[in-house]
Amino acid sequence: MKQLINKKITGSILIIQPKYIGDAINSIAAIALLRELYPGNQIILLVKPLLAAIFERDDRLNLTIMIDQRCNKKKLSSVFSLAKKIRNNNVQMAVIMRSGFSEALLCSLAKIKYKIGYKKNGRSWLLSHSYKLNNNHHYINRYCRLVNEPHNNPFSASPPPYLFSQKSELIETTSKPVVVVYYGGVIKKQRHYPSSQALKSLAYLNEITPCHFILVGDNQETTENNKISKDLYQQQIDHQDLTGLTSLTELVDIIANANLLITIDSGAMHIAAATKTAFVAVVGLGTSPWSIVEPKYENKISLVANGTSLHDADIITEITPETVANASASLLALEGK
Repeated sequence: MKQLINKKITGSILIIQPKYIGDAINSIAAIALLRELYPGNQIILLVKPLLAAIFERDDRLNLTIMIDQRCNKKKLSSVFSLAKKIRNNNVQMAVIMRSGFSEALLCSLAKIKYKIGYKKNGRSWLLSHSYKLNNNHHYINRYCRLVNEPHNNPFSASPPPYLFSQKSELIETTSKPVVVVYYGGVIKKQRHYPSSQALKSLAYLNEITPCHFILVGDNQETTENNKISKDLYQQQIDHQDLTGLTSLTELVDIIANANLLITIDSGAMHIAAATKTAFVAVVGLGTSPWSIVEPKYENKISLVANGTSLHDADIITEITPETVANASASLLALEGK
């Protein structure tokens, strides 16, 4: 296998970023390593339209953002037109963080000399540097490996996660601890924490430490959060319901300015870790093993369901509201010291 040498790369470098927010945040460590290796090269980040904004406002790594119009429903682009656009930027090396065949094909059509990626979906013959994926590796390690190994392993550790944030204009003025809550809706299937238990967890926490809760989620989760919001209102518990009302950058800023996040979703957890916000993870049956997605961050408590239920949707319910409330209160108490 050829080893890439820094002096060989004089042109631009393309990074095909993962499609999901949590994975995209996990890839930032690898991007930082790549920038350290190539301080003067143009690094182009190919991102989904939804994710572009959180990287466009961060100039720390001096990245050029390119929208992947293949993922834009309003303005679809073919692989051929995107390849032409990439080719016009004199790209000499590509780090392919997605596993699809089409990503390797895109880089081949763009006539990129060095194409680095994992041996997935029959695409190895299109790559100049292909590696067998270790499914036990954390996602951060997976992405960093695509930078480290082709360069003869110059790094021994990954940098900590970082995501740019600024003051949130959506959080109401309050003297209470701000707790952002994302329990998901039924769209999250077996990861959804039932509304009845969600409400109890917030009520219990409010008894221990009066809080200002902020409910977040997308438009498909308004039904569940509206119900929780009405019940919180009836119990005179201080809160805001911002479900379906925030952009991704606004969500990042809300989490970054909160005292605590309670969440069932790895994407929100990784936002919290990358903005240094404490969080409680309520983990049922996920889409990936917990060990490879758990944020690499100390100021957290992970409540991982490990009960006896044989029904997927019931696994997360074995994490009691009292357990969630006590974990949350302990993190808030630590912050207050």
